[in-house]
Amino acid sequence: MAFSAAVAAVRPWAGAVCAVPAVMVAAERVHTGAQNPCDVTVGAALGLAAAALVHRAPRMAMRLLR
Repeated sequence: MAFSAAVAAVRPWAGAVCAVPAVMVAAERVHTGAQNPCDVTVGAALGLAAAALVHRAPRMAMRLLR
């Protein structure tokens, strides 16, 4: 999910294309019992938060260095 979110910030259509396999893998992990739904949800949330931080980090660094 982090990669999909990072790509979507620059190219929304590519982010949507990248999100499809990520969602399919997440659903498969829950369906097979390899992971609990809350594990997948928390992992997706952490990935989205990491992507947001990476996307904003250069601007935050430039503000701090001024």
